[in-house]
Amino acid sequence: MFDESSLKRMLGMMNRHLPEARRSLVELEQEEDPHYVSKDGHRYRIDRDEIVLISSLVDRYEKGRVRLPILIMTDTASESGAWKVEGKIETKVIAAVLEMEPDAEDRIHFYYPHLNDLRRKLPTSTTVMYMP
Repeated sequence: MFDESSLKRMLGMMNRHLPEARRSLVELEQEEDPHYVSKDGHRYRIDRDEIVLISSLVDRYEKGRVRLPILIMTDTASESGAWKVEGKIETKVIAAVLEMEPDAEDRIHFYYPHLNDLRRKLPTSTTVMYMP
């Protein structure tokens, strides 16, 4: 049987790859070796080509506000296994990459085939977060 503490432990293990802190696009553009550090201490490189692509999709002001990696979250409100990205700038980027219309200015939902496409196009600048 799953109790609440078991679920929290399981989600913690599944999400240990998440960044300790997400980093701004401006900051990453200026680094020789752009990366972030995960909660479990691993260092994950962000590909320069992805940084250039994302940078081309946002204006100068948004570059300072967009944080990488972009978090792709399970959408627990969906009965059909959807995924979502939240945040105004993050939504703008993902909508452009997937060539989809967002649900709202600050939220876009998509399904597994779109997730595969997104992770193929932005494998190092996005990461998946599992939520209860």
